[in-house]
Amino acid sequence: MTDARKKERAAAPAMNAGLVETAIRRHVDHRANLLIPEAAVRYRSGTHVDWKGAAHPQFSDYRADFMLVTKAGYGTELEVKVSRGDWKADLAKPKWAAMPEWITRFIYVVPADLDIPEFVPPSAGVWHVLPDRMRRQYPTPHEVVDGLCIQVVRAPHVLGREKVPQPVIDRWMQSFYYRYWDQRTHVFARVPQAIREGVV
Repeated sequence: MTDARKKERAAAPAMNAGLVETAIRRHVDHRANLLIPEAAVRYRSGTHVDWKGAAHPQFSDYRADFMLVTKAGYGTELEVKVSRGDWKADLAKPKWAAMPEWITRFIYVVPADLDIPEFVPPSAGVWHVLPDRMRRQYPTPHEVVDGLCIQVVRAPHVLGREKVPQPVIDRWMQSFYYRYWDQRTHVFARVPQAIREGVV
């Protein structure tokens, strides 16, 4: 590792999932894409045979850290990882054998110091989260860390070619709506009554 890279790592904030998510929100163009956090993804996990001998599909769900849906309607799953152990464990999940066809791309978003381990599937894209360095001119030119940015280090392969069905997007948006108001209510309840009512 070069001296410059060591200095950059030393200057970077201790990375956690919240900081990675902040970098994602900063990187994605919200005017051209939907970015849905904690999106429920339903996939076919097997077949059930009833007492008459008829086969019925079985479905399971998992929660994607983020689903990015382009204006054209194609979906990319963004998975946040902040440790190699957690990253490796993700590959043992059943979703890898049965992702729906409307997940057209899959990307891991990780701190830059995790690099790209050999166990990461070649079809998965990788985004690195780095300190965002800005050059200040006054009083003298110097660099400062101004938040976090994302560097695309490996583009994902195309996994499927279907668009995300509108009913799926509608369910995500409805869930997002209710989570928003639940969080607002929870935060509001924690504010002292005197502040809520403008007494102080």
